[in-house]
Amino acid sequence: MKNIFKNFTNSVIVLSILAILLGVVMIVYPGISLIAFGLIVASYLLVNGITLIILDIKAWRLYIPFNGLLQGILCVLMGILLAMYPETITVYIGTFVGFWIILSSFDGIKLASALRGTSAPWVLMIIMNIIDIIIGCLVIYSPILSSISLTVGLGVVLIIHAVINIVDMIMVKKNAKDMEKLIVEKE
Repeated sequence: MKNIFKNFTNSVIVLSILAILLGVVMIVYPGISLIAFGLIVASYLLVNGITLIILDIKAWRLYIPFNGLLQGILCVLMGILLAMYPETITVYIGTFVGFWIILSSFDGIKLASALRGTSAPWVLMIIMNIIDIIIGCLVIYSPILSSISLTVGLGVVLIIHAVINIVDMIMVKKNAKDMEKLIVEKE
C-alpha cells in the first residue's frame, strides 16, 4: 500500500511542478501569442486530466480520499476545446481555471480531513485550501482582463495552487502509515 501512496503523491507532485513551470512561462512571456499559449495550456490540460482520471480510478479501488475524476474530465474537455480553438483562451480559460482550482481545493480539504487522526498539520492544510478556493473565486469573478494580465495573473495563480498541492502531497507522504491504518479500518 505504501508504494501506491508514493506513486499517487509523486504523480500529483509532478503535475504540480509542471503547473509551476507553466505559471513561470506565463509570467516571463506574457506577450506570447494567444494561439501558442492556448496550445501549450491545452497540452498541459490533456496530460493533467488523463492523469487525474487514472489516479481517481486507482484511489477509488483503495479507498484513498481523492476525487480527481471530475477535475480530470473538466481538464480533458477544456484541453480538447483549447486544442481545437486555441484563440478562445481569453474567453474560457479564466473561468475554467477558477472552477478547476475550486474543485481541486475541495479535494485538498477532503485529504486534510482524512489526515485528522494523524500528526499532519491538517488544520493548516484546510486553511491553505480555503485560501485556494478564494483565489479560484477571484479568478472566476474576473476571468477576462487582457491577454497580458491574464497570462501573468493566471501564472501567479497556477504557481500558488501548485505549491499548495505539493504541500498537500508531502503531508500525505509523511503520514502514509497513518492513512493506511485509517483505510484499513474503513475496509
